[in-house]
Amino acid sequence: MQLQVVQGHLTDRPESGPALQAAPCFGNFRQASAEDVVVVHGLRTALGKASRGVFKVRPPGVDELLSAILTAVLQDVKLRPEQLGDISLCLCPPSTDSAHQGCRQWPT
Repeated sequence: MQLQVVQGHLTDRPESGPALQAAPCFGNFRQASAEDVVVVHGLRTALGKASRGVFKVRPPGVDELLSAILTAVLQDVKLRPEQLGDISLCLCPPSTDSAHQGCRQWPT
């Protein structure tokens, strides 16, 4: 059974549900080529409880947290913002079941 699930991820069309489709890049870049680079990098924001703990006095907005993460990623991989095309983020829900739920991707 597990092998069938993995093979389903590798085939052109899954047994059920819609087929995967290519999505256009919304940046003003040339056509995709074999020389394109995909950067995969992991960082996280600070941990804290909303309206309690470290975020009690002034909870940061989503924009502030995202800006800090993207700035750090660009510094780590030594890229300038204008060198990027699409950005895909992954949000892991803050729960004890998050390891079982996996991550949810939110394209920007």
